[in-house]
Amino acid sequence: MDDEEEACTPRADEATPLNPVTKRPRRRLVLAGAATLALGAAAAATGRRTVTALYGWSATWGNDYQCREGGWLELSKYTITTSSPELDAEFAMRVFGATDQLTGGDEGADDDTTNLEDPSTYWDCNGKVHIRKLAFGAVKPMELHFPYIRDITPTGPLDVKYWDDYQKALNDESFATNTWNPFMHYALHMYNPDLTATARRLVKDNEPFLARKGQSPLDGRTYYTLVVGSPTGKVYELTSPRLDDGIVEPIEWTADECPACHFSKVYDGDVLDQWWATNKDYQGRLPTATQWFPVRVSIGAAHVDNAAQFWRTHFPVLDSVVSKSGLSRVLTVKNIHYIFQEEMQIELSYVENNAQFGGKHSVVDYVEYINSVRDEYAGPNQGWSAWYDRHLGLGLSACPLDTYMRAFTSANVAFTPHETSAIGDHFHSEGVEGYGLEFQGDFDYSFQSSYSGFDFCTWNTMEDSFYLHQGLEPPAMPDPSRA
Repeated sequence: MDDEEEACTPRADEATPLNPVTKRPRRRLVLAGAATLALGAAAAATGRRTVTALYGWSATWGNDYQCREGGWLELSKYTITTSSPELDAEFAMRVFGATDQLTGGDEGADDDTTNLEDPSTYWDCNGKVHIRKLAFGAVKPMELHFPYIRDITPTGPLDVKYWDDYQKALNDESFATNTWNPFMHYALHMYNPDLTATARRLVKDNEPFLARKGQSPLDGRTYYTLVVGSPTGKVYELTSPRLDDGIVEPIEWTADECPACHFSKVYDGDVLDQWWATNKDYQGRLPTATQWFPVRVSIGAAHVDNAAQFWRTHFPVLDSVVSKSGLSRVLTVKNIHYIFQEEMQIELSYVENNAQFGGKHSVVDYVEYINSVRDEYAGPNQGWSAWYDRHLGLGLSACPLDTYMRAFTSANVAFTPHETSAIGDHFHSEGVEGYGLEFQGDFDYSFQSSYSGFDFCTWNTMEDSFYLHQGLEPPAMPDPSRA
């Protein structure tokens, strides 16, 4: 197994895994099609938009960097924009045992399982906003959200459905030919102590998949993986150290599939078995044999070094390690904990796969396209991109959100903050490598003295009243054709 480490910022002692110690160059995409060329030309002509906060910010930065060296981050959700929330939700429940989130509000449900401000199925804006929210079992280490925001927030000329259909077509070809495609690195990796029951059911249901196996560099055990894809092209890896013979015929991971990307770098199988068994429901029942829990988030990347610089600059408390595996370079970010199960970590990987693959668009194309939409419609404390709805939700404990917004402004990282009643203070950001990050915590109002609520029905998610109360007109969405 080729897993050569390039760089490391060690922080944690992992000897006790159940209680871990805490501690850009801009490239624009030119794709075929007049509309896309117009967008790229407009972005090139106007450049990145930058603004200051509407109310200004404090000149006293205090100990911002020292603050960011403490505490930890907690993952609350995996949000992936989709052209069909219902199809994705049905797939997740059928294939790996996800459930409607327990805070979702059916009338008459017990008070401790219901939050009518955050229902499992959400509609708004005359049907243009549709969101499905799922959980992983009763203890729900994190949530899984599928939003579709139609004809409101800017996607650029190639919309969510275009990219869903493209990735679905790639996956169909991969399943038919038993070959990997690089968009499969956008995946949520799941664990169950035994793959057998799920494998039998998927074979019976004629569900397509890739079957792989390999030896973990961490504990030396053989792990078996089924790579599955939803009807909208979303990918999940189902991994286990146990699989009965005669059900599927897994082959070894190959060099162009990033072999080391599919194994835990934090926990061995015994620890994961123990953790899986602790995810009992409120009546003390163990998870079912076909219920899976997330252990790793994988993100395709154009340039892993960009992602490494982002995490090391803004979140120095985390371990950020760049390594090589096969034909790929990989950034692994550790010390991110589950928000509902703080004793456990979930890994985050960015994969720059340099193998040669076919297809109309590459991962590099995809990242650059998303960044071109950001360039046109968003900036620090300004605007929005529909691609922000591909994001991880991260809780911040060590610093107020204002600390990070100051740092993001200085680094020209696009973001938009809100105050909301359902989840409190937060800001959505472009993240890095075209994959968004939503940060949840508290404002101390040193960056800005007031914030808008979240409005799904405006192009920039800001309430019109926020501007009107200041005597300002709400900003119109930029029109690239007029640039």
